[in-house]
Formats: sequence, structure tokens, C-alpha cells
Amino acid sequence: MTDVDDQGAQQSDDDPPAEQPFEVDAPNAYKWTKAAFKLLQAGELSAHVRTDHEVHSAVVNGACPRCCHDVGFTQVLDAVTGESMTTLGNRPAAAVDEYELLTVECRCVAEHPGRPKGIDHGCGINFRVDVLRSGP
Repeated sequence: MTDVDDQGAQQSDDDPPAEQPFEVDAPNAYKWTKAAFKLLQAGELSAHVRTDHEVHSAVVNGACPRCCHDVGFTQVLDAVTGESMTTLGNRPAAAVDEYELLTVECRCVAEHPGRPKGIDHGCGINFRVDVLRSGP
């Protein structure tokens, strides 16, 4: 497994990741997005769109760029309600982008010391990924 340290540097190690405190100093730092991209390329993080009963959801699974636990992230993108896909005046609706830009938060279930009261998941970071809407 490829681990990623607090600076976003990958380290190859078969040992389980060390317990890390909840991130409060730089939860949205670009280094998490950069590290996530490397994990996507290595196949240790995956992102795809799932469609279930006409509801489209983005799913991100695999190693968190900070704590290496499974991020377990799902976000509903849209839902088809049976309404017309046009605007007033019978103009067609805007085309949907091919990629969906997501802000993914780590939703791991591992313990992270210092996690604020009322939050029961994650190591405290967010990162960005592009997901192909027509993906698997």
C-alpha cells in the first residue's frame, strides 16, 4: 500500500497507518488534492458515478490522502423527477458537463484524536477530484 504523509508525500509501507490527530490546521490544503491525484493514478483511490433508479451519485472509495483509511464518500449529483428538461420559453436546458468536480471529505470510521464533538467520521481533510459522469 502507498501511504501519504501530512505533506502529501507517498511512502511505500506494509505497516498499518499510524493514528493521526484530526486535521484542524489545513483541512483544505492543495497538498491533499495533489496526493489524491497520485492515489487515483496508482489505483489506490477510485471515483465513479453510479446510477440507481435515475439518481446519479458520485462514489469515491479507497485510501484517504492523509490517513490512508477508506474515505467512503458518496454524494448525490442529481435526480430525475420526471419534470421537463427545458427552461421557460421552451429553450433547451444547459448541457451537463462531462466531468463533475467534487469536494470529497474523508469519511473514514477510524479514530482520530481531537475530532470535534458531534463529528463521528473522517480525519478532517477535504480534497478535490474530477469524476467522469458517464463512467462505470
